[in-house]
Amino acid sequence: MNQSQPTIEPWLRGIIRCPQCKGEVIDAVATEEAGAAVTELRCPTCQLAYPVEGGVPVLLVDLARRTDG
Repeated sequence: MNQSQPTIEPWLRGIIRCPQCKGEVIDAVATEEAGAAVTELRCPTCQLAYPVEGGVPVLLVDLARRTDG
């Protein structure tokens, strides 16, 4: 998939919080193994990254990936 990722609506972006710690999340772009850019929301406190699929954040702790080493 080589298409640009839709952005999150500003009104939604203002209320999104990490489902684990309720802290703020920041916008980020990660690179998959295939080299594709993936939009995600990262929680610096929990060190979890939540995927954004089609402009919709998937805020499920079970589907988040760890960002720490």
